Amino acid sequence: MPCDCASIGLNEIFTERQARRDARRYRRAGLDLRARRLIGAIEEVTPVRGATALEVGAGLGTLSIELLRTHGASHASAVEARPHSVALARELAEEAGVADRLGLELANFAERAVDESYDVVILDRVVCCYPVWQELLRPATAAARAAVALSYPRQAWWTRAFFGLANTGQWLLRRRFRLYLHPPAEMQAALRADGFLPRVAGHVGPWELLVAPRAISTRQPSA
Repeated sequence: MPCDCASIGLNEIFTERQARRDARRYRRAGLDLRARRLIGAIEEVTPVRGATALEVGAGLGTLSIELLRTHGASHASAVEARPHSVALARELAEEAGVADRLGLELANFAERAVDESYDVVILDRVVCCYPVWQELLRPATAAARAAVALSYPRQAWWTRAFFGLANTGQWLLRRRFRLYLHPPAEMQAALRADGFLPRVAGHVGPWELLVAPRAISTRQPSA
């Protein structure tokens, strides 16, 4: 059974106060380097102009907003489990003039029925916050016609040390939230088994970027 977002403590660390700080930063400076690089990596394997996109664990939806506002995507859907983030995403989309092309859904993606397909599905800094990565990646690949893109913590001694210290701190504070350092090789193997061709597209700080075009794309040509 998929994990409930409240039971894993997402709201303990991704608070409304933090979301408002992130919104102010986006209004002032736009997307951060990792998100910009991830979009660039997607554009190297499949056209974004005219495409549809699904962003899983979208937070404030800023990556989706930029796909629509500056990269020519035709429509984007953003799934997010925290109500305050969805509300702020709606504000930012209105300010950017893309609200009519951005669908915002308050839901736990692992519990959401996959009833629609998209050209690109994006999981940016999501799998590290969820204990069972398969519950996110499996429906993501089922929904992707052309490509899946991810960012996750890179495998290094210092990321393992940081995660250990961070999780010890969460335990001492009696919080439920934990960070997860999932094996990239296993996630890549799952993508290949589902018909994708994963490749590492670079690193930004502690994050590894991965893009996985579908071996035989089922993307519909844009009008």
